[in-house]
Amino acid sequence: MWEMSERTTAAASTSRDGAGANSASQGGTASRTPHGEAWGALTRTHAAVTGRLQEALAQGDFPPLPWYEVLATVADAPEQRIRMGDLAEALVITRGGLTKLVDRLIKAGLLERTLCETDRRVSYATLLPAGAALLDEMRPVVTAELAIAFSSNISARQADELRGTLERVRGSACGAS
Repeated sequence: MWEMSERTTAAASTSRDGAGANSASQGGTASRTPHGEAWGALTRTHAAVTGRLQEALAQGDFPPLPWYEVLATVADAPEQRIRMGDLAEALVITRGGLTKLVDRLIKAGLLERTLCETDRRVSYATLLPAGAALLDEMRPVVTAELAIAFSSNISARQADELRGTLERVRGSACGAS
């Protein structure tokens, strides 16, 4: 039902993450430090959880995980619309890659691109009712898989602590420490 190229893109992303984690954990000097080991564990965990989510969505005949991520991010934005540049930043994707992905969601009738009323150079991704409905169907699948991956291993408090730690690391990596 959904374009195979999306599933292929998501699978390639997951395998790249896995390959990167594998090379980090098997070779370079960074992996021989506690921080390098943490980085390797983080990338392997990301690849495993992403793969689990992608598989669950595919089994439910839903579109791939990147579609969910776009729809969820737009849905959480004020007025269910977000500037394309802000969406690319939130999803950690290139603007070109995001444009192609958003174009597919527009073609599927899930989003629309709207222009800023005061600056025609700025465009927004805006959630359509069909996108909100699909997100409502996909969200329980993603939530259940995340609960399986996390709940049996860490408490809600530990998850909050982990999120905070990762946000601090991201902030220092982005130069905003």
